[in-house]
Amino acid sequence: MCEYEISEKIAIESGKKALSKAPWLYNRRNDKAKGFFVELRDNERVHPGYCSVHCVDGNGTKLYLSAWSDNYKLAPIDGIAMNANDMATILYAFPSEVDIYMACQTQIEEEKMGEIMNGFVYALERIRIPNAPWDINMGKIETASLDEMISLGIEGKGVDFGIVMTGYVDKDKIPNLNPKPGNIIVGVSSTGLHSNEYTEARHALLTPDVEPREEWKSQYRGRFSLGSKPEILEGKTVLEALQTPTALYLVEAAMVGKEFDNRDIYGVNITGNGLHNFNRVGQDVSFEITDPMEELPIHKLLSQESKWNPKQAYTKQNMGMGFAYIVPDIETAEEVVDLISRRGEHKAKIVGKVEKSYEEYLKTILDYKGEKLEFVGYSN
Repeated sequence: MCEYEISEKIAIESGKKALSKAPWLYNRRNDKAKGFFVELRDNERVHPGYCSVHCVDGNGTKLYLSAWSDNYKLAPIDGIAMNANDMATILYAFPSEVDIYMACQTQIEEEKMGEIMNGFVYALERIRIPNAPWDINMGKIETASLDEMISLGIEGKGVDFGIVMTGYVDKDKIPNLNPKPGNIIVGVSSTGLHSNEYTEARHALLTPDVEPREEWKSQYRGRFSLGSKPEILEGKTVLEALQTPTALYLVEAAMVGKEFDNRDIYGVNITGNGLHNFNRVGQDVSFEITDPMEELPIHKLLSQESKWNPKQAYTKQNMGMGFAYIVPDIETAEEVVDLISRRGEHKAKIVGKVEKSYEEYLKTILDYKGEKLEFVGYSN
């Protein structure tokens, strides 16, 4: 575990301890999704029959690539995707509002805000669900001029996003989130590293020359510049491979929900913590990945250069599978694969199944080239 991962774990534990002193802050929580990818809240006076669905996230250190490339139109896609893909796991949730907080240096506000907002518009168009009962709306946008606080290592180029996405789901449509032995796992392809583990990726791949700040140069131990074209990347530069936007799964998930209307189907966002994400819900089961999705070239390069072993790689990254569905039977699984394949945006295939388990903790087991790798529990 890296230093920043240890720090995040400490922060989460400290935050939970402080919040536990005010239980009223959670007295409308719908516990059906407790520990899952979204938070659900009841409010029968305001939205009877529906739960509000809450997601919040940002871009992490992938934003360095915006400053280094002077390209700010791709980062908003990542920010929206990190929220929308969590909401996609519920299948039947419709996003309602998105609120954006941007901490910026003045030059970004004066020269790049149009480019940034065009990126947000593009991403929000991509998650418009056909025939949804309402359109997602822009809620509040707040910018803060923080020249002294926000920096991405290049003078005047600093920006950070905090994004909140709120939606609603019919209470009768909330998935059971109760996987059973015999359920089938359908994997869906990713586009690359998405927005996870970019601190490790930058440090493992790039030379110190990319970092203008002397105090941080020692963190970089890689062999490549941003313009390098390692053969394994099949013609792409390192920058292009790293900056590929996170895949958007929300519309596809809504189509799966509408087509099958089955509460025993739910989604899994393979985000931070990798395969551990399967272990967020369930009881007395294990998730067996026997035929994983093919790793993308950037995953192969990062594994090679970071010296991660396979278990570390599948804990830190999506390794080619950015999303998955738990479905009740093989027939439904084949139909889900067919639906996604016909749509054409992502690849899909059956990657494994849910098995009976008699162990105390949930775990995911990956058959990696004949070796069984176990991923136990979920840390957040």
